[in-house]
Amino acid sequence: MADELAVWLSEEHVAVLRRTRRRELQLQYVGRALETLGLGSIALSVALPTRLAAYRGTPVENWTDAVLPEGETRTVLEGRFAVRRGDTFGLIHAIGADCAGAVTFLEPGVMPTSEVALAVPMDDAALSEAVADLPARPLGAGDDVRVSLGGLQAKLLVTRLPDGRWARPAGGAPSTHILKPDSPAAPGLVAAEAFTLRLAALAGVSAADSQVVAVDGRVTLLLERFDRVREDRTVRRVHQEDACSALGIQPDGMHKYQSLAPNSPTLGRIAEVLATHGTDVRADLTELARAVTVRTAVGDTDGHARNYSFLHRGAGLGLAPLYDAAPTHRFVATRQVGLWVAGQAWLPAITARHLVEELRSWRLPATQAAQTVSGTLERLRDALPRAAAAVPEVEPSLVEDVDRRIRSLLDGSVSTTGQRPISPPDDTRRRRSGST
Repeated sequence: MADELAVWLSEEHVAVLRRTRRRELQLQYVGRALETLGLGSIALSVALPTRLAAYRGTPVENWTDAVLPEGETRTVLEGRFAVRRGDTFGLIHAIGADCAGAVTFLEPGVMPTSEVALAVPMDDAALSEAVADLPARPLGAGDDVRVSLGGLQAKLLVTRLPDGRWARPAGGAPSTHILKPDSPAAPGLVAAEAFTLRLAALAGVSAADSQVVAVDGRVTLLLERFDRVREDRTVRRVHQEDACSALGIQPDGMHKYQSLAPNSPTLGRIAEVLATHGTDVRADLTELARAVTVRTAVGDTDGHARNYSFLHRGAGLGLAPLYDAAPTHRFVATRQVGLWVAGQAWLPAITARHLVEELRSWRLPATQAAQTVSGTLERLRDALPRAAAAVPEVEPSLVEDVDRRIRSLLDGSVSTTGQRPISPPDDTRRRRSGST
């Protein structure tokens, strides 16, 4: 195996990833990219701006780990490609030809492709087989399909051909869609996610395009990748990175959840990335506020740092659409949220006033913060019947639960006993400890 990989950003060779004899990872920007991008560019990653010196060790390891799946999915892929457990470089070498965003990892001399013609068409039987085989072949990865995507859930990466057929993204062809089958361990979660994304979209919140489909009779979520744009017979990769990657945080296990540990992710830190690098700061902070409000309203306890992403826009950033959002409190035992809201880590304790207070900590004006929260909640309430009709697979009791949560938040508290109106907080009020 080569100990050096070319790092491409779309069709530009920007860096070299090396593994030293001591198994340390190094990232070195190449001269042409430095000339094109200039020093200090965040085009590849906020955490790894362009510079002359090589990046070594932990910063590179955190960034590369964020490109790969987690947990059992990673373990199975390591076994599938005969990679030593925990060998990030080896696994990227095996499956890094199509990753999240526009980054690809290829052997020296090999160029990335945007052509979908290399993808291998699948009929219904082949698609069903690929979904059924996910425990043994996560992501659909194989000898000719070298794809990677972060996360824990079982999913299949596929390409939609210009004629509408599905295909395996072989030969480095870009994938365009994600299929997530319902899990026997959490039946109904797929429909709940589809419902949440549709509800958000109907309420005017930017959200991933999704629908529920049946694959061999199995309820499955079909997601269109927001980091892909079809252009005739090619697919352009749009660069994006999740908040763990941008903040330089180890992305696996509990590191992606807020805690009292040093360098823990927070909503405030995500907002600061947008405030520092955003191309339309006010709009993107408002969109982040809406996304946080949606997750709170539906009871999403899994809104950790990997479930927020940034789209790279030239020299700056914007917030990616809402994704991986669902009423997870109905499917897991924990009631602690992934990222705290104004210092509140416990979902039942978070009120609309906490949401406003969190937004104010991002330097959004008090009136705008209050109007964003109340306006988003009102639109969610009004869109609820249409979202439920659009996703008939969702459990009626779940819809009723979300309705109660939205109305309680509009009353000023998640608890039905609270009747406080949503109003701008006193500017002199001190923020709760631990919110950033």
